Amino acid sequence: MTNATNKDYVTNITNKGVIQLTGEERVKYLQGQVTADINKLLPENVLLACHCDFKGKIWSVFHTFSWKDTILLVTHESVLDKSLAELNKYGVFAKVEITDASNNWIITAGQGAEFETAITNLFGKLPVGDKKSISNGNGIVTSFLSPAQRYLVLQPVDAENTLEIEVSNQQNLWEVDDIKAGIGDIRASSINEYVPQMLNLQVLDAINFEKGCYMGQEVVARTKYLGRNKRAGFILKTDLTEQDLSGELIEYQIGDNWRPGGKVLRSGSDFEQTWAFAVLSNDTAVGSNFRVKSQPDIILQTQALPYDLE
Repeated sequence: MTNATNKDYVTNITNKGVIQLTGEERVKYLQGQVTADINKLLPENVLLACHCDFKGKIWSVFHTFSWKDTILLVTHESVLDKSLAELNKYGVFAKVEITDASNNWIITAGQGAEFETAITNLFGKLPVGDKKSISNGNGIVTSFLSPAQRYLVLQPVDAENTLEIEVSNQQNLWEVDDIKAGIGDIRASSINEYVPQMLNLQVLDAINFEKGCYMGQEVVARTKYLGRNKRAGFILKTDLTEQDLSGELIEYQIGDNWRPGGKVLRSGSDFEQTWAFAVLSNDTAVGSNFRVKSQPDIILQTQALPYDLE
């Protein structure tokens, strides 16, 4: 079956939450906690980043936004509480307040001409070029180019103006688009198991190797400069639908035996296919077959990544 391109869609995103940082030291504090260079965060851009423990293992992956006098971290709901608790451990020593603001925001995502018109009506224009985000009193809109032009919109629940468009419950389509874009993620089933390079986050500019100290920085730096990472993120696909494979262990075949191959971090279904992002040996070839350990009839095949791992 050939890879289908998603049709136009606009969907609620309900599996994401929002961590909010306020206070005069919010930038300084977050700079010492996460992998991205928060000093470069502006209302006109968005930073992909991750929050690690002192061993360099990931608590959460998130998109980072600047809105008014706050910083917003949009992450998967299953890891939000743990990441929030870890951020607050050291936040008591800085002039910063860190809270779960998920109930204060409506998150919408999708692609297509009708969605672009609704965004333009709300924000005055679309984010283009280097200005990947637009921020105003109505919220934030961010542009993504892979695997196709698409948008993520954050609106305060009390915003005076809102998107004027019919919204569906097809967030699986956004999940698949993220996977096709090669974006790894952490769920509760994989928390504190992987260093950022195992999710290819260095390729996606989610790690700044020159910013100075942050939680887990020594391990992340050694992984880069000593070449100790033997695993990477890969995209896989199977011609089945409605299979949530997140957290599933997968195996590869040697002769008559099946050996441990890796673990699925996220998955989603569209067009009678299920797509997955998994951490595997970094020498895995495109076209390699794996089976799900708990469901051996499900065979997944690795697909080409949209970027070079080198």
